[in-house]
Amino acid sequence: MKRIVLALAGCVALQTAGAGVYVELVEHDLVTQRTALLQKMYVQGGSGRFVDEEGRTSIIKNSTMYIIDDSDRTYIEFDKPTMQLLAKRIQEARDQDREQIAKLPPDQRAQMERELGLDDDGTHTVEAIDTGVSDKVDGRTCRVWDIKRNDKLDDQYCVVGFTQLPGNENLQAVFASFAKVFEEMAQSVPILAGAMSNEFDALNKVNGYPMRIRPYERGKAGLTETLVKVWREESIAASMFEIPAGYTRKVMPAGQ
Repeated sequence: MKRIVLALAGCVALQTAGAGVYVELVEHDLVTQRTALLQKMYVQGGSGRFVDEEGRTSIIKNSTMYIIDDSDRTYIEFDKPTMQLLAKRIQEARDQDREQIAKLPPDQRAQMERELGLDDDGTHTVEAIDTGVSDKVDGRTCRVWDIKRNDKLDDQYCVVGFTQLPGNENLQAVFASFAKVFEEMAQSVPILAGAMSNEFDALNKVNGYPMRIRPYERGKAGLTETLVKVWREESIAASMFEIPAGYTRKVMPAGQ
C-alpha cells in the first residue's frame, strides 16, 4: 500500500495552475545496474494520468480516480460509493476467513491469523526522520529522510523541496487538498483509514518529493531503488485526462 500512497499523494502534489509536469520513475537494480521503467505521470490543472510499467492507466480528475482497462474498453470509477462497496467486501472476506480459521487447532489458528493479517489491530504508525544528510540524485541535491513504519526503518527517501522543482506553484496547497480527499475516501475502509492518514502526514512532513526511494527489510537496504529519472514542465493535452471514447463504465468485479 505504501507504494500506492506515495505515487498517488506525491503525484497529485505536482498539480499546477499553469504548465503541466511530466515525470518518469524507474526501478534501478543495484546489483546489475540496470534500470526499468516503473511509471509515467502526467499532471496539469488539477488532474493526473498515471501509467505503470505494464501500460495500465489510472486517471485522477475532479477528486475521483478512474481505473482504465484497455483489454475490454471499460473503466471503474473509484469514488466514495465504490470505496464503501470495497469496504463491505473486505469485511465480508475477513469474516469468512475468521469463520474458517476458528475450526483449526489453536496453534494452526494463530499461524493463519498472522499470515492473513487477521491479528492486525489496525495500528499503523509512520515517522519521517530528517537524518541531516544531503545527497545528489541525477544532479539534484536532496535531503535524506528515514521513514519508519511501526518503529522499523522501512524506506529511505532523498527528498527535493517542492520549491526547487519545475512546476512548483501552489504545490503544497494542492497536495493538502487532495490528501484530504483520499483520506476521507479511506475512512470507508477502517483497516486502511489510520494507515492512509499517517502516510499522508509523513509526506507532508518531508515537504518535497522523493527523487530516490530505497526500501529496507529488517534494517538492511534492499537490492533495488526507485528513482525519478525525468521531471520536466510541459503543456499536457486535456484529452490525456479524459476517459477514452467508446469506453463504458463497469462495477468493480466481485472478489477484486
